[in-house]
Amino acid sequence: MQYLSRDLWIIAAGFMAALHIGKLPPAVPILQAELGISLLQAGLLLSMVQGAGMFFALILGSYTEKIGLKRCIVLGLSLLAIASCLGAYATSVHGLLLLRALEGCGFLIITLSAPAYLRQLVPAAQLQTKMGLWSAYMGGGMGIGLLLTPFLIPLFKWQGVWLSFALTSAILAVIIYYSVPAAARSVQPVHVKAIVKTTLSHPPVWWLAGIFACYSGQWLSLVGFLPTIYQQNQLSMQLAGMLTAFVAMSNAIGTLICGMLLQRGYLPRKLLQSSFCVLIGCALSFYVFKEQLPFWLQYGLVLSFSCFGGLIPATIFSQALHFAPQPTAIGATIGLALQGSACSQFIVPPMVAWIVSLTGSWIGVGFSMALLSCLGIVLSFKLFHSAPHSAQTLASEVRR
Repeated sequence: MQYLSRDLWIIAAGFMAALHIGKLPPAVPILQAELGISLLQAGLLLSMVQGAGMFFALILGSYTEKIGLKRCIVLGLSLLAIASCLGAYATSVHGLLLLRALEGCGFLIITLSAPAYLRQLVPAAQLQTKMGLWSAYMGGGMGIGLLLTPFLIPLFKWQGVWLSFALTSAILAVIIYYSVPAAARSVQPVHVKAIVKTTLSHPPVWWLAGIFACYSGQWLSLVGFLPTIYQQNQLSMQLAGMLTAFVAMSNAIGTLICGMLLQRGYLPRKLLQSSFCVLIGCALSFYVFKEQLPFWLQYGLVLSFSCFGGLIPATIFSQALHFAPQPTAIGATIGLALQGSACSQFIVPPMVAWIVSLTGSWIGVGFSMALLSCLGIVLSFKLFHSAPHSAQTLASEVRR
């Protein structure tokens, strides 16, 4: 129970970080009406949280061991609390954009530090399951935000939602500061430049980042078309929020299942490749036959895509512990993977819009998404055939 309570607080920090991402989409129409935000500025608000990950994930990940993993978690939650609190009093889009970028830094610091922290807190026999639970932070936390915000805004306005989430983040930071022990420091001195150089020169880390990139941009693009489906079927804001939340939560369910499968000894290579195969089928069916399919089937395809896609981040985070070039480079390894994910989420959705505007059809998008999944399968073959020795070496250190 002692281990359980400690690691659950760290996992809760990941969910809280993603909740701040999920609070914004339902509030966009209200922000447009109250602050005069344009559609382009609303898009920037949605994507700004990925800015820190695009440019600083590798560098920040290299510093986590030097700063201290517990300090990083508390710092990340504090940044989220400060940014969300100040955001409630913002009167212009420029202030919101700046604070959204600050939230992105808090989100990034937490997601970089937590896996290495969990590795120290959790017994080796439970590590795969707990990593699967951790990997559910994005879908689960974002889903909670998407589910709660449409119901809270009529009661407290969007400013009240921002303040309540800020208070919750601050409380969680205090709990972790006083209740969770500090992670053990490395016996060897931590040299950030050496960690960055070692990480960048280690091919499996690049394969992990590439696999994550092949998936994350697809997921964001497909989920991004849910409002179009809802508009076509004239659904209310609350119902639309619930359905979108279920899609995000189905992603969390997929990561939880993946963690249990990894704990039972299922091969991560097969989980990755099976997941990408399902993504190919769902993407082709959704994009190629989008106009002909009834609502329930469109939604079912998106739900399946999100659920089976959840196997990929869970496997990525799990394998980052094994394929990192050294234990002190776990944060940097996860940082590069998150950097690939952030870049993909920034590039792929506009690419989808460009393909549709150029061809006037969704068919090309379907084949493009299928091509990305095929690339993910190829990269998974390279990953598990490139450095088995390094994975076994680090795995033995994890068990110790």
